Amino acid sequence: ASDRPEAPLFSDGLGERVVAADGATGELLQILRLRPALTAVPSFEFALRERTARLANFRHAYYARVRRVDRAMAPTSALAIVSDHIEGTRLSDILRVAHEKELQLDINAALCLIRQLVPAVAVLHENARDVAHGLIAPERLIVTPNARLVIVEHVLGAAIEQLQFGRDRLWQEFRVAMPPSAGLPRFDHRADVTGMGLVSLALILGRPLRADEYPHRVPDLLNQARERSALGEEQSLSQPIGNPV
Repeated sequence: ASDRPEAPLFSDGLGERVVAADGATGELLQILRLRPALTAVPSFEFALRERTARLANFRHAYYARVRRVDRAMAPTSALAIVSDHIEGTRLSDILRVAHEKELQLDINAALCLIRQLVPAVAVLHENARDVAHGLIAPERLIVTPNARLVIVEHVLGAAIEQLQFGRDRLWQEFRVAMPPSAGLPRFDHRADVTGMGLVSLALILGRPLRADEYPHRVPDLLNQARERSALGEEQSLSQPIGNPV
Protein backbone atom coordinates (compact mmCIF):
# COMPACT_ATOMS: atom_id res chain seq x y z
CA ALA A 1 0.00 0.00 0.00
CA SER A 2 1.10 3.54 -0.70
CA ASP A 3 0.03 6.90 0.72
CA ARG A 4 0.28 8.43 -2.76
CA PRO A 5 -2.92 8.69 -4.78
CA GLU A 6 -3.08 6.16 -7.62
CA ALA A 7 -4.19 6.99 -11.14
CA PRO A 8 -6.82 4.46 -12.22
CA LEU A 9 -5.70 2.10 -14.97
CA PHE A 10 -9.26 1.89 -16.31
CA SER A 11 -12.64 3.16 -15.16
CA ASP A 12 -16.20 2.40 -16.18
CA GLY A 13 -19.65 2.01 -14.63
CA LEU A 14 -18.41 -0.81 -12.40
CA GLY A 15 -15.59 1.14 -10.77
CA GLU A 16 -11.88 1.90 -11.01
CA ARG A 17 -9.01 -0.51 -11.60
CA VAL A 18 -5.56 0.08 -10.15
CA VAL A 19 -2.42 -2.04 -10.20
CA ALA A 20 -0.56 -2.96 -7.02
CA ALA A 21 2.21 -5.37 -6.06
CA ASP A 22 1.54 -8.27 -3.71
CA GLY A 23 3.43 -7.53 -0.50
CA ALA A 24 4.54 -11.15 -0.05
CA THR A 25 5.41 -12.24 -3.58
CA GLY A 26 5.85 -9.02 -5.54
CA GLU A 27 3.38 -10.24 -8.17
CA LEU A 28 1.33 -7.56 -9.89
CA LEU A 29 -2.35 -7.54 -8.99
CA GLN A 30 -5.23 -5.62 -10.49
CA ILE A 31 -7.75 -4.26 -8.01
CA LEU A 32 -11.24 -3.33 -9.12
CA ARG A 33 -12.67 -0.89 -6.60
CA LEU A 34 -16.41 -1.17 -7.05
CA ARG A 35 -18.62 1.89 -7.03
CA PRO A 36 -20.28 2.32 -3.61
CA ALA A 37 -23.67 2.75 -5.30
CA LEU A 38 -23.47 -0.86 -6.50
CA THR A 39 -22.52 -2.36 -3.17
CA ALA A 40 -25.28 -0.49 -1.34
CA VAL A 41 -27.66 -3.29 -2.40
CA PRO A 42 -27.49 -5.76 0.54
CA SER A 43 -27.44 -8.92 -1.61
CA PHE A 44 -24.68 -7.62 -3.91
CA GLU A 45 -21.74 -8.51 -1.68
CA PHE A 46 -23.18 -11.91 -0.75
CA ALA A 47 -23.68 -12.85 -4.43
CA LEU A 48 -20.19 -11.64 -5.33
CA ARG A 49 -18.51 -13.60 -2.53
CA GLU A 50 -20.56 -16.71 -3.29
CA ARG A 51 -19.63 -16.67 -6.99
CA THR A 52 -15.97 -15.94 -6.19
CA ALA A 53 -15.84 -18.88 -3.76
CA ARG A 54 -17.53 -21.16 -6.28
CA LEU A 55 -14.99 -20.32 -8.97
CA ALA A 56 -12.00 -20.25 -6.62
CA ASN A 57 -10.47 -23.34 -8.21
CA PHE A 58 -11.31 -22.34 -11.78
CA ARG A 59 -8.06 -21.86 -13.68
CA HIS A 60 -7.63 -21.31 -17.38
CA ALA A 61 -5.33 -19.29 -19.60
CA TYR A 62 -8.37 -17.54 -21.09
CA TYR A 63 -9.24 -16.01 -17.69
CA ALA A 64 -7.50 -13.69 -15.26
CA ARG A 65 -7.39 -15.49 -11.91
CA VAL A 66 -9.51 -13.84 -9.21
CA ARG A 67 -7.61 -13.98 -5.91
CA ARG A 68 -10.18 -12.67 -3.43
CA VAL A 69 -12.80 -10.09 -2.54
CA ASP A 70 -11.55 -7.45 -0.11
CA ARG A 71 -12.73 -4.43 1.80
CA ALA A 72 -10.52 -1.39 1.25
CA MET A 73 -8.97 0.36 4.22
CA ALA A 74 -10.75 3.29 5.90
CA PRO A 75 -12.09 5.81 5.22
CA THR A 76 -13.73 4.40 2.06
CA SER A 77 -14.14 0.70 3.03
CA ALA A 78 -15.01 0.10 -0.63
CA LEU A 79 -15.54 -3.44 -1.83
CA ALA A 80 -12.78 -4.58 -4.20
CA ILE A 81 -12.02 -7.57 -6.40
CA VAL A 82 -8.35 -8.58 -6.44
CA SER A 83 -7.19 -10.42 -9.58
CA ASP A 84 -3.96 -11.26 -11.35
CA HIS A 85 -2.77 -8.36 -13.49
CA ILE A 86 -2.72 -9.18 -17.20
CA GLU A 87 -0.30 -7.22 -19.35
CA GLY A 88 -2.22 -5.94 -22.33
CA THR A 89 -4.88 -3.49 -23.47
CA ARG A 90 -8.64 -3.55 -22.98
CA LEU A 91 -10.42 -4.25 -26.22
CA SER A 92 -12.63 -1.21 -25.56
CA ASP A 93 -9.51 0.99 -25.63
CA ILE A 94 -8.25 -0.64 -28.83
CA LEU A 95 -11.59 0.01 -30.55
CA ARG A 96 -11.78 3.57 -29.23
CA VAL A 97 -8.28 4.47 -30.45
CA ALA A 98 -8.85 2.77 -33.81
CA HIS A 99 -12.00 4.84 -34.30
CA GLU A 100 -10.41 8.12 -33.16
CA LYS A 101 -7.33 7.62 -35.36
CA GLU A 102 -9.40 6.27 -38.28
CA LEU A 103 -7.46 3.01 -38.25
CA GLN A 104 -9.12 0.11 -40.06
CA LEU A 105 -9.27 -3.33 -38.41
CA ASP A 106 -9.17 -6.04 -41.06
CA ILE A 107 -11.43 -9.07 -40.89
CA ASN A 108 -8.56 -11.44 -40.02
CA ALA A 109 -7.74 -9.44 -36.89
CA ALA A 110 -11.41 -9.49 -35.87
CA LEU A 111 -11.75 -13.22 -36.50
CA CYS A 112 -8.54 -13.93 -34.55
CA LEU A 113 -10.16 -12.52 -31.42
CA ILE A 114 -13.65 -13.90 -32.08
CA ARG A 115 -12.20 -17.40 -32.51
CA GLN A 116 -10.66 -17.09 -29.07
CA LEU A 117 -13.68 -15.53 -27.39
CA VAL A 118 -16.21 -18.23 -28.29
CA PRO A 119 -14.28 -21.25 -26.90
CA ALA A 120 -13.18 -19.16 -23.91
CA VAL A 121 -16.78 -18.52 -22.85
CA ALA A 122 -17.62 -22.17 -23.53
CA VAL A 123 -14.90 -23.20 -21.07
CA LEU A 124 -16.63 -21.28 -18.28
CA HIS A 125 -20.06 -22.71 -19.18
CA GLU A 126 -18.67 -26.25 -19.17
CA ASN A 127 -16.96 -25.74 -15.82
CA ALA A 128 -20.25 -24.87 -14.08
CA ARG A 129 -23.42 -25.50 -16.06
CA ASP A 130 -25.49 -22.80 -14.34
CA VAL A 131 -22.73 -20.15 -14.27
CA ALA A 132 -22.36 -17.44 -16.89
CA HIS A 133 -20.04 -14.46 -17.14
CA GLY A 134 -23.00 -12.14 -17.71
CA LEU A 135 -20.92 -9.05 -18.52
CA ILE A 136 -19.23 -10.00 -21.81
CA ALA A 137 -18.17 -6.74 -23.47
CA PRO A 138 -14.99 -5.12 -24.85
CA GLU A 139 -14.49 -3.51 -21.42
CA ARG A 140 -13.97 -6.97 -19.88
CA LEU A 141 -11.60 -8.35 -22.54
CA ILE A 142 -7.82 -7.90 -22.49
CA VAL A 143 -5.68 -8.33 -25.61
CA THR A 144 -2.11 -9.24 -24.67
CA PRO A 145 0.97 -8.11 -26.65
CA ASN A 146 0.98 -11.48 -28.49
CA ALA A 147 -2.71 -11.12 -29.46
CA ARG A 148 -3.99 -13.58 -26.86
CA LEU A 149 -7.45 -12.81 -25.48
CA VAL A 150 -8.02 -12.88 -21.71
CA ILE A 151 -11.41 -12.46 -20.04
CA VAL A 152 -11.57 -10.57 -16.75
CA GLU A 153 -14.09 -9.94 -13.96
CA HIS A 154 -15.99 -13.18 -14.56
CA VAL A 155 -17.21 -13.38 -10.94
CA LEU A 156 -19.31 -10.20 -11.11
CA GLY A 157 -22.38 -11.23 -13.09
CA ALA A 158 -24.36 -12.73 -10.21
CA ALA A 159 -23.80 -9.57 -8.13
CA ILE A 160 -24.83 -7.16 -10.90
CA GLU A 161 -27.97 -9.25 -11.41
CA GLN A 162 -28.95 -8.40 -7.81
CA LEU A 163 -29.33 -4.76 -8.81
CA GLN A 164 -32.38 -5.74 -10.89
CA PHE A 165 -31.64 -3.18 -13.57
CA GLY A 166 -33.62 -3.24 -16.80
CA ARG A 167 -32.11 -3.99 -20.18
CA ASP A 168 -31.67 -0.34 -21.19
CA ARG A 169 -30.03 0.67 -17.94
CA LEU A 170 -27.58 -2.24 -18.05
CA TRP A 171 -26.48 -1.11 -21.50
CA GLN A 172 -26.27 2.59 -20.64
CA GLU A 173 -24.37 2.15 -17.36
CA PHE A 174 -22.21 -0.94 -17.96
CA ARG A 175 -22.33 -1.59 -21.74
CA VAL A 176 -23.89 -4.96 -20.93
CA ALA A 177 -26.02 -6.24 -23.82
CA MET A 178 -28.94 -8.38 -22.74
CA PRO A 179 -31.35 -10.31 -24.99
CA PRO A 180 -35.10 -9.53 -24.89
CA SER A 181 -36.96 -11.10 -21.97
CA ALA A 182 -40.44 -11.05 -20.47
CA GLY A 183 -39.19 -9.88 -17.07
CA LEU A 184 -35.91 -8.62 -15.70
CA PRO A 185 -32.78 -9.67 -17.63
CA ARG A 186 -31.18 -12.97 -16.62
CA PHE A 187 -27.40 -13.23 -16.47
CA ASP A 188 -27.30 -16.65 -18.10
CA HIS A 189 -25.71 -18.41 -21.07
CA ARG A 190 -28.09 -16.64 -23.46
CA ALA A 191 -26.83 -13.30 -22.16
CA ASP A 192 -23.25 -14.41 -22.84
CA VAL A 193 -24.15 -15.33 -26.43
CA THR A 194 -25.65 -11.85 -26.88
CA GLY A 195 -22.52 -10.28 -25.43
CA MET A 196 -20.29 -12.26 -27.79
CA GLY A 197 -22.42 -11.16 -30.72
CA LEU A 198 -22.08 -7.48 -29.82
CA VAL A 199 -18.31 -7.84 -29.31
CA SER A 200 -18.05 -9.48 -32.73
CA LEU A 201 -20.06 -6.70 -34.34
CA ALA A 202 -17.86 -4.02 -32.75
CA LEU A 203 -14.74 -5.81 -34.00
CA ILE A 204 -16.07 -6.04 -37.55
CA LEU A 205 -17.14 -2.38 -37.49
CA GLY A 206 -13.78 -1.49 -36.00
CA ARG A 207 -15.23 0.83 -33.37
CA PRO A 208 -17.15 0.83 -30.09
CA LEU A 209 -20.94 0.67 -30.29
CA ARG A 210 -22.54 3.94 -29.21
CA ALA A 211 -25.04 4.28 -26.39
CA ASP A 212 -27.92 4.83 -28.82
CA GLU A 213 -27.13 1.85 -31.08
CA TYR A 214 -28.24 -1.08 -28.95
CA PRO A 215 -30.65 -2.74 -29.30
CA HIS A 216 -32.70 -0.93 -31.96
CA ARG A 217 -29.99 -0.07 -34.50
CA VAL A 218 -28.26 -3.47 -34.60
CA PRO A 219 -30.00 -4.57 -37.88
CA ASP A 220 -28.82 -1.34 -39.54
CA LEU A 221 -25.27 -1.88 -38.27
CA LEU A 222 -25.24 -5.40 -39.67
CA ASN A 223 -26.29 -4.05 -43.05
CA GLN A 224 -23.52 -1.44 -42.90
CA ALA A 225 -20.80 -3.84 -41.73
CA ARG A 226 -18.14 -4.83 -44.25
CA GLU A 227 -15.30 -7.32 -44.30
CA ARG A 228 -12.00 -5.52 -44.77
CA SER A 229 -8.94 -7.32 -46.05
CA ALA A 230 -5.41 -6.48 -44.91
CA LEU A 231 -5.03 -4.63 -48.24
CA GLY A 232 -8.02 -2.41 -47.50
CA GLU A 233 -10.46 -4.12 -49.86
CA GLU A 234 -14.08 -4.27 -48.67
CA GLN A 235 -16.97 -6.62 -49.34
CA SER A 236 -20.31 -7.49 -47.76
CA LEU A 237 -20.26 -9.88 -44.81
CA SER A 238 -20.01 -13.50 -45.87
CA GLN A 239 -22.85 -15.86 -44.89
CA PRO A 240 -21.05 -17.56 -41.94
CA ILE A 241 -20.29 -14.17 -40.37
CA GLY A 242 -23.34 -12.09 -41.19
CA ASN A 243 -25.95 -14.80 -40.64
CA PRO A 244 -24.40 -17.74 -38.76
CA VAL A 245 -26.43 -20.90 -38.25
